Formats: sequence, structure tokens, C-alpha cells
Amino acid sequence: MAVRIVENCCSPLFLDFVRHQVEQSDRWNFKYPMNTSFDEKHAKLEIIGGQGAPDQRLAGIAMSLMIQIYEKASDIITPNVMFCGVSIKDKHREDNLHQDHTSESEKDLIKVLGVLNSDWQDSWGGGFEHGGEVYPVRPTDFIIFDSKVHHRAADILVDKKRIAIDFTLEKVVQ
Repeated sequence: MAVRIVENCCSPLFLDFVRHQVEQSDRWNFKYPMNTSFDEKHAKLEIIGGQGAPDQRLAGIAMSLMIQIYEKASDIITPNVMFCGVSIKDKHREDNLHQDHTSESEKDLIKVLGVLNSDWQDSWGGGFEHGGEVYPVRPTDFIIFDSKVHHRAADILVDKKRIAIDFTLEKVVQ
């Protein structure tokens, strides 16, 4: 599956709303990436499909965003979310090159990723590297990709937190 960028999925104001809600959460953790030292981990908020009882309010907000993305990409995704999380990264932490799903026996999963910073600029870095190519991560645009291919957040060049949301979905069979 080639990387697909779906443009203008929602309004910048809606991104600001989602960002504000996740910033207020007291459920942030440092579990990811798994099997690494604490120094290599980054803050992550599990909204859907994580461990423990979900925050129903945040799950509803995340699903509202997913429905808007689905409207633009219904030919390759379904709104059946298996996992949704939010991560914070900045220039002080280099992201690790990784695969989210590796087993051939796993369902055919894809990811949808977007930045919640409505003011994020390309010149600030923090793009999305997938299979050796870097794609811009622009507000209101979402990237759909194969999570079995090595990927990471490109280096962030400014002293600002980049907040990104990602969804794990089953791939639509065509």
C-alpha cells in the first residue's frame, strides 16, 4: 500500500478543540516505544483500545475526527477503530524507526496519522518518514499508511511540542 495523504479532513478550529481536550487529560503515559529504556520513550495518551477503561469523552471526540477523515477516504478505510492514541514529540527526542505491526499472521492493519497543532509549519520539521521517504504532516491533512513498513517522526527543528493523533484500522479489502 502506498502512502496516501488525505487533505482538508476537518477545520483548524476542530483540531484546536481536540488538542485542548487531550492536553487536559490526566491519562498520559510513557509506555512507548515498548521494550526500550525510559530515556527513549515519549508521552502517549491511549484513547481507544489501550489498557484500562477508556475515557468515553475523549473516545467520542476521537471518533468525531475519524468520521470526518472517513468522509474523505471511505474508499480505503473504515471508521472501525481498533486503537487510537496521541503522542507528543519535540526537538529534544529523536524518534525511533519502527514498525507497529510485524507479524504476517496479524490482520491487515493500516494507520491514519495527523497533527493536532493547527499552526504547525513544514519548516518546523516533524514530518512523517515512511519507507525512507519523508512526507509533510500538515494541519487538517491525514496520512494513511501501512504500519508494517518502517516509519518514524522526522526530526523536529523548533522548541515546540508536536502533538499527533494516530488511529489503527483494518485495511479495506479491494
